[in-house]
Amino acid sequence: MQYAYLLSLALIPLALGCQSSALTAAKLYLKQEETQKAKDQLVLALETEPQNAEAHFLLGKIYSGEGDYAAMDASFARAVDLSPKFEDQIDQIRDYYWAREYNAGVNVAQGEEVEFDRALIQFKNATLIRPERLEAWRNLAYVYYQLDQADSAISTYERIVSVDSADASSLHSLGVLYMNQDRYQEAAGVLFQLVETDPRHLEGHINLAVTQVRTGDYKGAEDNYRKAIDIDPQASNTYYNLGNLYWKQEDYTAALKAYEKTVELKPDDWDARYNLAITYLALQDMDGALPLLEQLAEEMPDNVSVWKELGRIYAHKGKIEESKRAYSLAETLQAD
Repeated sequence: MQYAYLLSLALIPLALGCQSSALTAAKLYLKQEETQKAKDQLVLALETEPQNAEAHFLLGKIYSGEGDYAAMDASFARAVDLSPKFEDQIDQIRDYYWAREYNAGVNVAQGEEVEFDRALIQFKNATLIRPERLEAWRNLAYVYYQLDQADSAISTYERIVSVDSADASSLHSLGVLYMNQDRYQEAAGVLFQLVETDPRHLEGHINLAVTQVRTGDYKGAEDNYRKAIDIDPQASNTYYNLGNLYWKQEDYTAALKAYEKTVELKPDDWDARYNLAITYLALQDMDGALPLLEQLAEEMPDNVSVWKELGRIYAHKGKIEESKRAYSLAETLQAD
């Protein structure tokens, strides 16, 4: 009886050291490349041994090969929680599939035949595989935008900047998307964060100024237009926007200078030349406006506003026939 008792004790550690038959079978099936059978066995193994890190790891590998990255991520996360043994292998697998999905997305998003629907799938997969890598999230947001899914693009950019508050590109894109939805207060907050992060960001200052005009912060808008001019003194559009701001405040002298600078930098800017002419009229300077409007009438003979203003100036100068002709042309164009 004593001998039998000792024999029984000796069998206990031997049983504890054995691998489950289901896990053993799964490994054999994997060697034979019978992944479905291996998966079935791993599921059975985890029913009896839910704390088995190796079973979770092997199941994650199978999911990765099937492209089920959400399930892969869950299995790998569980394996690492249970044991650090598989961390290096998991990192290698994640890196491999992340690169494969990310590069596939880039290829179809910028190839000869752009396929944003396919790119969307690839970049989504990449974010599941490596959620911490922001490159895929940035591209995912861009693809959402290209597919006119603005809300999804916004939520994706919001996620990016919550992780990296200094990501200038994402901050700017998010600000512009807010502007497109008339969410100017939110846009101003994001764009202010952008120019604080990157004080030399030209588009950031310009778009922040635009949002400030919309929210009634004219002083802030002027300051940001001026900062944009300091960054790029040759950016004609900044002077044009500044002129519009001054016009809105009825500061016609300042508006005139801004429009003059716009035309100096970009002589073929039709809108700037027209606004310059109208500003001359606001300052009661018809002699300054007349040559501009006459030139515009030659270039854009179908523009009703130009002929109306010319008719008014000619009448004021006593050029009755010219005035009648200008008004007649304006009426004809307006009727058409």
